Amino acid sequence: MVRRDENQRLPSLRAEVESLFGEALGLGRKPGAPSARWLPSLDLIEESGSYVIEMDMPGVRLQDLDIAVAGRKLKLHGRRELVRELAGSRIRLRERWSGEFSRIIDLPGPVDAGRMSATLREGILRIELPRQESVP
Repeated sequence: MVRRDENQRLPSLRAEVESLFGEALGLGRKPGAPSARWLPSLDLIEESGSYVIEMDMPGVRLQDLDIAVAGRKLKLHGRRELVRELAGSRIRLRERWSGEFSRIIDLPGPVDAGRMSATLREGILRIELPRQESVP
């Protein structure tokens, strides 16, 4: 019978936990390396006759976003590119994220996807989703 020493598992568990927190907080990154992942922050607002989603999207262009509604889910996929490195310069620390991102947002009720509108101004994406009229 092989007996495992439970104390031997603690160092590897600690390393895993530290790694997870390190990735989430961006600790231990190499200079010039972006963080592992970026999810834009959002607010879901219920207005008269529609749901409105406002999201922080600094550095994102509207043409770099794919917005779709499937049932009661809003699917958002996009890309953010950072400015290039300057000739003769070297990035010593990079905390801003670039690359692809996606979010799926559960909507509180059915919407009329055909009347959805999206605007992007001053780094804030505003998606307006008119609520679907209930049929008696």
